[in-house]
Amino acid sequence: MTTTLLDTTKGIVEFTYKGSGPTVLLLKGGHSTRETDLSHSSLIYEGFSLLTISRPGYDYTEQSTGKTPAEFADTIIEVLDHLSIDKVKVISISAAGPTGIALATDHPERVERLLMEAALTTPWEKQTKRRATLLFGPAEKIVWSSLKTMLRFCPDLVLKQLIADLTTQEVDDYLENLTPNDRRFIIDMLATSQSGKGFVTDLDHDVSDMRLIQAPVLGMYSQKDRSVPYTNALILKSSAPDCEIYEVDADSHLIWIGRDAQEVWRKRLEFLNQS
Repeated sequence: MTTTLLDTTKGIVEFTYKGSGPTVLLLKGGHSTRETDLSHSSLIYEGFSLLTISRPGYDYTEQSTGKTPAEFADTIIEVLDHLSIDKVKVISISAAGPTGIALATDHPERVERLLMEAALTTPWEKQTKRRATLLFGPAEKIVWSSLKTMLRFCPDLVLKQLIADLTTQEVDDYLENLTPNDRRFIIDMLATSQSGKGFVTDLDHDVSDMRLIQAPVLGMYSQKDRSVPYTNALILKSSAPDCEIYEVDADSHLIWIGRDAQEVWRKRLEFLNQS
């Protein structure tokens, strides 16, 4: 994948920009790298330009570009200005939720629509932060190297460990119901994951006042998501003035696979195609 590095006033930002048509800004979630694709790359075949900006600490984007969502929102505006992009439709995934919200609240004239896909609308819980800091702080390279080695030799064990944090279902039942394609999706997601310094930065993110969001919002969430509980959807719905929540019939945080995956894709396109 061809990437661009932009030297902004706060440091280096990595991004890719391809396709033609209205611009969709994609903000990936925690642990996601430039190689991680949860189906969104196909938007370029649906008549959109896809601008993917790596968040602080991920890929080559420096932490200095925004230790808070509001700071990085300002940096995103620098990227948009550099590319002469007036407005964007924004997709925020999982841990990128606070960044999408900050962009919409602080720069309402640049955000046409905001799509929150299993995205955080609340600060991290203290217990989660402690555990995540231990795993993905200084030891993150060792943790991911070990996980990826185990993924090659004993994938079922790795999948069990991962899914336990993503679903409220019994893990064995969840894995048993995976299709081969869905299983491949999860393995590819893991194989392309790396926390860098990004995830520990994510853990301290605050959330802007969602009552200030002027753009239409669509939130897509699963009731069986353990990592981003459905309360995030309820808070988004009760706070953002113009908000629709689509309850995804998915068995985990991974709303992009499973029996409702096609409907998620349809809802996404329907929302993004509105002017």
